[in-house]
Amino acid sequence: MSKINGSNLLLYADGTAIASQKTCTVSWEQDLPGASTKDSSGWEEHINGTKRCTCDFDALFSTDGLSDVYLMTSLLNRRSLELVIDGGGFPIVGEADMKSLVINAQKEEAAGLSGSFKFKGPAWLLTGAFANLLTDPKGNEHEYDTLNTSGIIITSAINAAGDANTRSNTIAVTLGDVIKVIFYQNSTTGQLPTYSMYEIGMTYVSNTVQAVSGLNVMTFVVTKTCSSVLLIQNTGASTWSTGKIYCFKA
Repeated sequence: MSKINGSNLLLYADGTAIASQKTCTVSWEQDLPGASTKDSSGWEEHINGTKRCTCDFDALFSTDGLSDVYLMTSLLNRRSLELVIDGGGFPIVGEADMKSLVINAQKEEAAGLSGSFKFKGPAWLLTGAFANLLTDPKGNEHEYDTLNTSGIIITSAINAAGDANTRSNTIAVTLGDVIKVIFYQNSTTGQLPTYSMYEIGMTYVSNTVQAVSGLNVMTFVVTKTCSSVLLIQNTGASTWSTGKIYCFKA
């Protein structure tokens, strides 16, 4: 079994690594409310209660990359973030809120920055049956005037006017599948795109969701067993980009 170097495990908020990380700790837990009765024969019994996931980090205070200002603004504005822990062989992704942020400045020592995130719902481990289904956002074809990608990131999408779309690599879906798509949407000008699952050469096989600037956590319910794509579409002039796009069966 190969070992994992902890230095490779990095924490990203809204697509950007928190600068100068030293440690990152992800914790899952559930409540186990007591359910013992006189019929328990002296043994403690419980039921399964609320589940939660948290992520704590420790870093050096830095003026490079994502640091204190962005994180503090998110906390003060009560704005949720796209949290990704990557580098351990598969990403851990989800929507999270910043619970605390601490700046520690000791005399004649490097200033430190630490904080804690709490996931809003599940933290998904994108491996095995939950692995990311998206490998190429423009895998089959596209109609944009300009569409540049880097892995699962759309670095630039430009549409001067009219309809345009991009169709991802082929994704096999089954009637009733619930597909989650999580990503950070950037907008430069014009219209933001819509997202949906689309049967190759045929028609839509899910609901359509309008993207918003910032964090997007989309849910698609599949209406047909088929070979499909993630369809990203504009109907007017637009210039936009995304962070990494995660598409998986929930």
